[in-house]
Formats: sequence, structure tokens, C-alpha cells
Amino acid sequence: MRKLISVLSALLILSTTANLASAAETKAVKALAGVITGLQHTPSASDKQILGQIVDDKTTTVAERTIAQALLNFQHKVNAMDKPGLEGIVGDAKATSATKTLASMVLSMNHFPSAEDKEKLKALSM
Repeated sequence: MRKLISVLSALLILSTTANLASAAETKAVKALAGVITGLQHTPSASDKQILGQIVDDKTTTVAERTIAQALLNFQHKVNAMDKPGLEGIVGDAKATSATKTLASMVLSMNHFPSAEDKEKLKALSM
């Protein structure tokens, strides 16, 4: 019985922690995760509108704007001009884990996100 209570307690703590982590994501991170999830070769017109709003919003972080701009320029793969900015985010010790994850995905993406990436994106967009 004690073991069952311990296991249930651990599961409750883990699920609460996961919910707090996803609740902490910014509006821009959630929007970027949503755009990447549905990306097919290039961003759609509605995706471009969302990305443009992120780029223009002065309350978003530099990292979030860099990722949004790279997605605006995305055509089957990341634009060579956007790679240094994304690589900078991945290597930045001060960048959030969410922006590092998104930048890494965009860098490695070929036409659309992988199934593994979609699972990570699902957690970020909640």
C-alpha cells in the first residue's frame, strides 16, 4: 500500500510540474510551437501573419523574434542567412530551454517537423 501511495504521489508531482512548465511558456513560444507543428514545406498565409506579429511585437524576446523571422523565410529548410541567429540561440547559456528547442528544430527541419519534434511541440504549445 505504501508503495502504491508513493508511486501515485510521484505521478502527481510529475504531472503538476509538467503543467507548471507548460504554463510558464510565453505566448510567442506557444504560437511558434503551433506554427512549427503544422508547417508543411513553407508557412501558410495565416502562419505568416502570426509570425509577422511576433517579429513586430516589441514585448517578444530577441530569440523569439529570430525564430519567427527564420520561419517566415523557411522554404523546405532554414534559409542560410537565418542559420547563424538560430545557432546563436542554441549555444546561448541565457536562452530558455523552449527557445533552444525551437531553434534547434528549425535548424534541423527538412520540409516539416519530425514525429519526435511534434511531441516536443505539443508540450510547448499547451
